[in-house]
Amino acid sequence: MKKLLGTLLLASSFVAVADGNNLYVGVGAGAGWNDIQSPAASFRLDGGYNFSDNWALEAGTTGLTQSGGTPNQSMQYYDLSVKGTLPLSDAFGVFAQVGGAYGSPGATVYTDCNRGDSCTGLNQQAGWNALTAVGVQLNISRQFSLNLTNYYYYGANTPQGNSNVLLGGAKFNF
Repeated sequence: MKKLLGTLLLASSFVAVADGNNLYVGVGAGAGWNDIQSPAASFRLDGGYNFSDNWALEAGTTGLTQSGGTPNQSMQYYDLSVKGTLPLSDAFGVFAQVGGAYGSPGATVYTDCNRGDSCTGLNQQAGWNALTAVGVQLNISRQFSLNLTNYYYYGANTPQGNSNVLLGGAKFNF
């Protein structure tokens, strides 16, 4: 999955060099929750290509640093999404994203469990998730902006279920 993300970002950079200032990279930090665990630290790195002021294709990775044992383990999501932006002024805009994500390592689940007996056969689950996001963006300049984004990963068939991540971040346009 990391190779796919790298390939997408590299391909975007070649297109951006030919077309102008449409490539961007971003970072974010904040808090995340899943259906099992209380808030935990979250971090994001992403990059994308702006086809226009309103549409972009974005690839990113989000880490959720859950603590504790089963089933509250950390998650790492690798995602690809379409991003639509509505500029409300030169300095402010709102946006929404929709796409897919691969979550790994997922929750540890026990297999071969009998009532009253201990469980055996630990299994790391990873899987595909749907992704939606909404946010606001404050444009400091044409190249630099600040944002607040709420990412929601609809859980695959894992005990952790869905993950909600709220991040403050920055974006740099090349």
